[in-house]
Amino acid sequence: MRSIGVPILLIAAALLLSGLSACGTVSLTELYPTVTPSVAPTSTAAPAAMPTPTLTPTATSTDTPTAPPTDTPVPTPTPTATHTPASTATVTQTPPPPPVATLNPSGQVGLGLYAEPPDGDLLGAVYQFERLVRHKMRYVLWFQAWGDGDRDFDAERIIAAHRMGLIPVITWEPWARDFQNPAATQPAYALATIAAGDHDAYLRAWAQAARELNRSFIIRFAHEQSTQVGVRSWYPWQGDPEGYRAAFRHIVAIFREENAQTVEFLWSGMWLHESGQLYYPGDDVVDWVGTTVLNHGSEIAAEWAAWRTFDELFAVQYQAAAQWGKPMMITELATAEQGGDKAAWLRDCFSALAPQYPLVRGVLLLEVAQDREWPSINWSVASSPESLAAFRVAVADPHFK
Repeated sequence: MRSIGVPILLIAAALLLSGLSACGTVSLTELYPTVTPSVAPTSTAAPAAMPTPTLTPTATSTDTPTAPPTDTPVPTPTPTATHTPASTATVTQTPPPPPVATLNPSGQVGLGLYAEPPDGDLLGAVYQFERLVRHKMRYVLWFQAWGDGDRDFDAERIIAAHRMGLIPVITWEPWARDFQNPAATQPAYALATIAAGDHDAYLRAWAQAARELNRSFIIRFAHEQSTQVGVRSWYPWQGDPEGYRAAFRHIVAIFREENAQTVEFLWSGMWLHESGQLYYPGDDVVDWVGTTVLNHGSEIAAEWAAWRTFDELFAVQYQAAAQWGKPMMITELATAEQGGDKAAWLRDCFSALAPQYPLVRGVLLLEVAQDREWPSINWSVASSPESLAAFRVAVADPHFK
């Protein structure tokens, strides 16, 4: 997604102080009682509670580029710098607060988000967002690149997420970030080198650490890869279906050899109804199927720019993915305001999931208030009192955990 870090916590505080109370006044004690989640061997159960660690995590949050919200790939892509690289500076943070209670334990869809807080405290931003929207999150999304300072397995951050009742979704990017020329090939991290075993020491180190940690998380390897064959639009791993499938399968094989049983693998593509099937690595190695759903609205000066409903963006993707029968996760969900009614878009989206899209089991919000490439787009559900109120009502439905 082409977006930039935004003071999410300041937005949350401002909205709380403004007295937005469309859903009524509820005390924080009632909304957020402390709970002790049970141990979870996989990402589909409640996460394990952990003792409070002394945290000095590395600020690693990045954002993912946005694909144009059209049913067909852009024929002549223009690569742009798409997200802010992770900082390698150590950020001293206070231990995260205890987890809050899940509103609907028997719900079918878990919510989560990606945010870009200015202080790098992603988990703190998630907690503040939970207070703002009055709903417990189940997932937290972050990014780690193989060739950068955040390449190593971050056990402390995973533990901290679990203490908050969150399951990490780690977007694992095989490259050294290069936002000046993001689609340029990087021979050191080419898909063929992964399948050939050149990175096995790194892969095994992650798998062994995951086994020892014994906490559930989800790996989203080389996301948004499924452009037309031979086309690299914004990542070097795009455009090579055969190489992608081989690399994905090799990674899963390494984790299985190392008995890393708490790790699940999310295959997260684009245009699933077109080129997506070419990149699908196989039912035996995929636990989740994901895709991105962004409504850019009408203000962008591009031929593909238009206001699109959630159904227009997602229905064809869902129909294509249904053949695999896997649980689905909308890995990045958001809408602009320009060109339509954002509050109605959110209401329609969340009300459609249960009756029309029963395979969807997770929805991750792109909670970023200013897009990098199009600064007038505010993706946050809290961009207006009306959209925030609509979101609160929508996710209070028992279908959502």
